[in-house]
Amino acid sequence: MQTLETVTDISFPFDWVNLTSFRESDAKRVEIYLADSDKPVAGLIIMFTTLFSGIEHDILVYSKSWWGFCLDTWDIHADIYNYDLENKSIETQGYLAMLCEAEIPGNYEGVCKVKNWEMFLSTILPCITNQIAPYSPIFFSKHHNIFFYFHHTGSIGLYYRDEGNEMNKLLKIAEAKYDVIYN
Repeated sequence: MQTLETVTDISFPFDWVNLTSFRESDAKRVEIYLADSDKPVAGLIIMFTTLFSGIEHDILVYSKSWWGFCLDTWDIHADIYNYDLENKSIETQGYLAMLCEAEIPGNYEGVCKVKNWEMFLSTILPCITNQIAPYSPIFFSKHHNIFFYFHHTGSIGLYYRDEGNEMNKLLKIAEAKYDVIYN
């Protein structure tokens, strides 16, 4: 089964988000940390499932550079990118193979729909937690008016506009199972 697919509307949908500095976005922010970070990848997959189960079909993923996600694709001295699997970390090889399998165009910038969350998260989270990737792609739901990202420390940074019933339910689940810091 294909893990990802591109979508027609490739632009990031929220004008209230500052893509350069998330903290300057016109939104409420909460950091949700794993209580036990011995196994951050498994913990973050469970956290994602716990928090977003039932709405994962509404979540899309945005990246300014899908192919440039991992640091070892970039030759800092020559300022060029190389997407061959040779001489890359195991994490980068898995990530690039996923993009090839999904036929994501080279230098793709935009939005993708995740067709297999387990495979997708199992591929990108090791890149993030092992700091092979300098940043997380941005996950968002237009329907729920939220966006979030994964952090290498074993957390999810969640931004939201409105505190409706669904958001309050999600925050209560987070507070019951994880360490939550409101900013």
